[in-house]
Amino acid sequence: MDNKLLEKYWNAETSSQEEDQLLQDLKGSNSPEGVYFTMIAEARQQKSKLTIDDIKTYNQRQPVAATGPLVLPLYRWIASAAAIIAFVAAGIGLWNYSQQATQSAQMAETFEDPYEAYEEVREALAFVSAKLNKSQSDAMLNIKKAGEYAEMFK
Repeated sequence: MDNKLLEKYWNAETSSQEEDQLLQDLKGSNSPEGVYFTMIAEARQQKSKLTIDDIKTYNQRQPVAATGPLVLPLYRWIASAAAIIAFVAAGIGLWNYSQQATQSAQMAETFEDPYEAYEEVREALAFVSAKLNKSQSDAMLNIKKAGEYAEMFK
């Protein structure tokens, strides 16, 4: 039996002549491949088609021998843990955002007396006005100096 030809068959790369050669080579063999090819040859002789039930029955008859250690699907556990972590992080972020929104509303100053509010606003506007007037006078001084320098270079 040619292992390369058998591997080519399982990769669906064989021609019909190569499949016939495999059937001839494995005819009467007691190996799992031989039993499989014998079943296919019988189905072809009867001009019938294999059904899913036939394949299931064949697979249930053949015991699967463990050739190595059992490999657990670790990637599924990792993917599940990553999804849980992502949901928890999103929940914590949403909770922190909602807490910040409520804190800013709670921290706003409110005045019971409208006169106190008026005085507070008036003081804030006076402060801003003083700063604007100072920077305006500084700007005028700088413009005058620039004019003097311009006169010097004429």
